Amino acid sequence: MVKQVRARSEEAKLERRSEILAQARRLATTVRYPDLTLQQVAEQVGLSKPALYAYFPTKEELFLSLTQQVLGEWLAALEQHLRLGARHTPGSLAGLMVTLLRERPELMVLMPLLSMLFERNIGVERARDYKHWLVERAGTLATLLEQALPGLPPGAGWRLLTYTQALIAGLQPMSDPAASVQQVLDDPQLKALRLEFLPTLQDALTALCRGLVEPQ
Repeated sequence: MVKQVRARSEEAKLERRSEILAQARRLATTVRYPDLTLQQVAEQVGLSKPALYAYFPTKEELFLSLTQQVLGEWLAALEQHLRLGARHTPGSLAGLMVTLLRERPELMVLMPLLSMLFERNIGVERARDYKHWLVERAGTLATLLEQALPGLPPGAGWRLLTYTQALIAGLQPMSDPAASVQQVLDDPQLKALRLEFLPTLQDALTALCRGLVEPQ
């Protein structure tokens, strides 16, 4: 049933916005993005589609906001662990990053779409807000990464975070091909082309960390 009462107070609007994001987050792991519609999200919240536009005017705006929320959680969790002060090897740091990602399956799905879709369908002001948020949110984490991995030079923390996004964006779609491609890859002769996302990502991140570390 569609709710007919509009959220009028700021508190009610924030609560409704949070509810929309929660339902979009649930749908993100059960429905492929091309098949997911704002109508589906609106129905889950109990809103009409026009009412949903008052909170998120486009599908890309909604899912960029969701990506920002889940990415923020991942960055915060990683920062919390690094603030404990432990020193890492390339392998242990890669393992930590993948473990925290495994706890947020929505991020695995959304990250490959960030640059390809979400950022290409938003205005300048929204893009500026997001990029400033990212710099503010990840700046301290980049420094903590440099402290946690001996031999990681100044500035390499940012490169590690940027390259991690690129690895997720590239490897996740490769590990989740279309049904027709998956059927072809079931051929034992094509075993080398099949990817299991998280183990492959951890291998790639370990190699990345090793490559960024300067010889002591």
